[in-house]
Amino acid sequence: MIFYFSGTGNSRWVALETARLTGDRAVFIPRAGTICKLRDNEPVGFVFPIYAWAPPACVTAFIKSVQFDNYQNNFCYFIATCHSQTGNIDGIMKKALAARGWQCDAGFSVRMPNNYLLAPFVKTDAPQKRNKLLRNAQTRLKDIAADISRRTSKFDLRRGSKLLSLIAPLFQKHMTAKGFRVERDKCVKCGKCAEICPVNNIRLTPFPQWGSRCEMCQACLSVCPTAAIQYGRYTKGKQRYMFSEEYLNED
Repeated sequence: MIFYFSGTGNSRWVALETARLTGDRAVFIPRAGTICKLRDNEPVGFVFPIYAWAPPACVTAFIKSVQFDNYQNNFCYFIATCHSQTGNIDGIMKKALAARGWQCDAGFSVRMPNNYLLAPFVKTDAPQKRNKLLRNAQTRLKDIAADISRRTSKFDLRRGSKLLSLIAPLFQKHMTAKGFRVERDKCVKCGKCAEICPVNNIRLTPFPQWGSRCEMCQACLSVCPTAAIQYGRYTKGKQRYMFSEEYLNED
């Protein structure tokens, strides 16, 4: 069983593609529930994006709370999607799983197009680079799926410096939904931001308003058809990104 979290679609596609290649099933973490029944010898996978060189908060919260029915030392792995580096993600995941008495047998990273817009001088990839990254990811997932099917214990990651993961607590503390704002002259009140929010943190009144459960996935910002949603000072004028399988076939 593959448990995944995704905002703009990168990790969702990776989870679904991995499930297809391995004959497994993929479950969206916000809808997974707290008790999950495993099949005999079924691998347990976690797929998620890297946020400040760590998993999204909801992923670690899920690991702390989920109960596995029929767990018998099943092969356990993770796949982290990132644009550059993963930091100490293997250390973080090993610790989180060990706290539940589960062994982390393998970990992989898959490089995907950039969707992070909240920092200066950071923008989404040009179409040619974006499409190339996705085609490379498609090839890489075939190799990862083969390792999972063989129950290969390995950690194949774009780590960079493990010290980068020390930034994660600061990110989770200070990067909150308070930074979102709406340019009301552009907002068409379509509700797409509320519909796509993976944790149901947005309501229309009639303009979008954010609650306190934000995962900073940027799905709302990226899906807005008029780019009316901004965050802080650095998102205005930047091209947004949402995953589309059509990119896999573009030049």
